[in-house]
Amino acid sequence: MRPWEVVLALWVVLGPAAGQQPLLPAITDNAFIEECVRVHNDFRSKVKPEASNMQYMTWDAALAMTARAWARKCVFEHNIYLTERYQCHPNFTSIGENIWIGSVQAFHVTGAIKSWYDEVAFYAFNLDACSKICGHYRQVVWDYSYKIGCAVAPCKNVGGIQNAANFVCNYAPSGNLPRRPYKEGRSCSNCANGDTCENKLCRNAERDKLTYYPGWQPPWESHNTCSEACVSLVVLRILLLVIAFASAYFMRTYFTDMTINT
Repeated sequence: MRPWEVVLALWVVLGPAAGQQPLLPAITDNAFIEECVRVHNDFRSKVKPEASNMQYMTWDAALAMTARAWARKCVFEHNIYLTERYQCHPNFTSIGENIWIGSVQAFHVTGAIKSWYDEVAFYAFNLDACSKICGHYRQVVWDYSYKIGCAVAPCKNVGGIQNAANFVCNYAPSGNLPRRPYKEGRSCSNCANGDTCENKLCRNAERDKLTYYPGWQPPWESHNTCSEACVSLVVLRILLLVIAFASAYFMRTYFTDMTINT
């Protein structure tokens, strides 16, 4: 086989495989981060009855790393490490979690979070009781959960869905304790000292601070998986090696008799 035929064969085999990888946002994608935070806060500001102490949510990189690590496992069940101290966050010991699965084509941040919030139809605030599943809703609107980190990973099969998107959000501190998710009352009337009121939510500069965690990762995270970027890099390296081989072969084959006159 000639060198150019080798390159073409590899491109036919590897090119489409890399191209078919779902284009899902990374946890560092600013648009993805903004949408996750904004949609949560929008729903939190609209609860009925009104919340007097609902805190504003901001992004947390460590929670996002935990969400990514668990989403990549492609299992439709809650993270088994959530209740173990410092396994899901270097500071918080109480971590909540919501999970959504569906086809890659059907995935949208807003739609996934809305599906959790829509469980409000099964929650009776006065009785603090659920007629059906409503734990996802309770976590979305849990008053003292003020940090969030989300991730979405492609899965060949999860929960019986082929070519699925596995979307996970982690929250700190966690919700779903044995009480109502927030205190009823006029918006922001029960905020903590030092808080300001923004769009019916209690904000605090100290809570809103972005924290970085250099060198930290979930202790249980597996490192034998290859992400879309990883696959693309492997394919690129192979193609570059083949091109280098083909160039060397071409030079030796067609320029062996070339002489240089001075």
